[in-house]
Amino acid sequence: MKGDADIIFNTATTGDGKSLAAYLAGLLDKNFRIMGLYPTIELVDDQDRSHRDRKNSDGSIEKGWHSLFGLNADKRIDRLYGEELSRRVSDGESNRFQELRKAIENKPLILTNPDIFHLITHFQYRNPAYGETELPLLMAEFPDVWVFDEFHIFGPHQEAAVINSLSFIRRSQQRKRRFLFTSATPKDSFIKQLKAAGFETEKIPGNYSDHAQPGYRKILEAVDLEFVQLKKQDAMGWLAEHHDDIEAALTAEDRGRGLIILNSVAQAGRVVELLKGLFQDSVEVEEISGRMDRASRQQTQNKLKNSAKPVLVVGTSAVDVGVDFKIHLLIFESSDSATVIQRLGRLGRHQGFKQYRAIALLPEHAPWILSRLQKQLSEEVSIDREALKDAVLKAFDAPKEFQEYHREWGVVQAHGMLSKLQEKGYAKVMQPVCDRITQDLQPLYGNSIAGTAKWKLRDFDQPVADAIQSELIRFRGGTSLQAAVWDDKRFYTYDLLRLLPYTQVEVLEESDFLDAALSQGYQSYTFQYAQVFLKVQRWVDERIDIQLRTGRDSSELQGCTLILLGKLCLTHHPQSDVINCLTRKSFLSFLVPGDYWKVRDAFRVGPLFGLHSLTDSSEKTYACAFGQDALLLKALKNGRLTKLCRQNSAPTIF
Repeated sequence: MKGDADIIFNTATTGDGKSLAAYLAGLLDKNFRIMGLYPTIELVDDQDRSHRDRKNSDGSIEKGWHSLFGLNADKRIDRLYGEELSRRVSDGESNRFQELRKAIENKPLILTNPDIFHLITHFQYRNPAYGETELPLLMAEFPDVWVFDEFHIFGPHQEAAVINSLSFIRRSQQRKRRFLFTSATPKDSFIKQLKAAGFETEKIPGNYSDHAQPGYRKILEAVDLEFVQLKKQDAMGWLAEHHDDIEAALTAEDRGRGLIILNSVAQAGRVVELLKGLFQDSVEVEEISGRMDRASRQQTQNKLKNSAKPVLVVGTSAVDVGVDFKIHLLIFESSDSATVIQRLGRLGRHQGFKQYRAIALLPEHAPWILSRLQKQLSEEVSIDREALKDAVLKAFDAPKEFQEYHREWGVVQAHGMLSKLQEKGYAKVMQPVCDRITQDLQPLYGNSIAGTAKWKLRDFDQPVADAIQSELIRFRGGTSLQAAVWDDKRFYTYDLLRLLPYTQVEVLEESDFLDAALSQGYQSYTFQYAQVFLKVQRWVDERIDIQLRTGRDSSELQGCTLILLGKLCLTHHPQSDVINCLTRKSFLSFLVPGDYWKVRDAFRVGPLFGLHSLTDSSEKTYACAFGQDALLLKALKNGRLTKLCRQNSAPTIF
């Protein structure tokens, strides 16, 4: 660990060995304890595989890091995520508190996700036999270092949560706390907030060359990159039109391997069925996405490693963050600069192919991206990755930062954490810790954290305030309208408004859905935030243009603030039970009166941001966001948002 820094950012690029560097201290010293936090289960598994011995297709054994250092991975490593915790609770007649406590006390290396880390530091795991501070303090004392991997993919909601948690860890312990962020593109705004909270930070860059020379090792292969502007078609249409070229590229290599990354789970499923039909038996087409269970994903990984046929994987964001694929062909949808840079990092990591090719599909609605790229990049000219990165950053609109989020909602979240420490029973003991945390966070949130938090909630009635606080407790928040989905033999959760345009479904009672899921080995915990339970009857060929409406009229709806929105229906869907599946529910929402597309353009939010068109019973239109996205819009209440709200406000009659 470098110098006196509390937080180290290892900004080395893809393939440079950031992961091994992160765990090297624990491999050299068996008593050194590490907690690794990864945004996806795939990354947890990927890291776990690096530590363990692996059997190659020829029968040889490739030693993992633990074996190379004479250590036993089975005895030292634990993997923890929601599904695994649920399994242990079910098998051992235990609870999550006990299982987490057992892992922290007995394993020197824990691979988990930041969601569990966040829930622990915000006192969400309880056991009547222990005080509420027991597990958070135990975890705070556990590691010598925390490793946060690929943290740049997260937004302001998660950044605020982590800063609050790091302050709790630092101030509840006597010895110095160390945190390592392994990310090639850390956000300057996040580092600035950390420094304001009193953390000493240090960046460690990589040292690279674009040609072979003594002292350097090759980490990435040269890639042929093509930007394709979609015109009057989506990614699926382009793939159908160019399937012969894709097949030729895969069969030209010995054991050809390719990866397609799409923005939608629904789209990924349709593309898999399309390409299987087009390729027949010449190429094995597999899917890795949020709707695939762990067994299915492992089968796909095995095919990538062992199949004699060409293999093409169709995936979503589940594969574009850090997972190591041995491929030579990459095709991906591009929405913003961060996505392009991240997804390009999947290609060229392994030798053994004759040619490495990447195709970036540019969205039809943003033709200016290609013209910007053409001004900076010449055709058929070599360029190093740093220069390419600069060109991409200039060509694409930067992801919306929502800089004011921490002042709007981070303070409310911090107050909730501090309130738990000050509850009856241990308030006196924990007061010095609270005082030190408060001193850290005051530069971010103001001198009176409690007063500011209460002031932020003062204009909301109690049900809305409760919904806000519930959303803040969830590290990633919810999807806009989350559905529990029974799809063949798979069970998963997905955004309802992204699913329904592509499916015919049956609406189920929660109990019937859970009975079916539990019989297949799933746990009810997986579906605890679902608002509706569905069984997929079939995936449709033509997109259904559903519309979101509310039965409330404009006199009942308040725009440009947070409300609980009810009486929702999904018109234009051919199934009546689907149309009315949300009618009896209410959702934390933020409405901006006016034309949806004008509002979206004014905000400059990316295509994955959960902004929807809504019409009320008076035929007035709005741009509408739910859950965490609603909180983000509320934090934007300045500049463009204020102007839009004034332009579209209703006249006032005295």
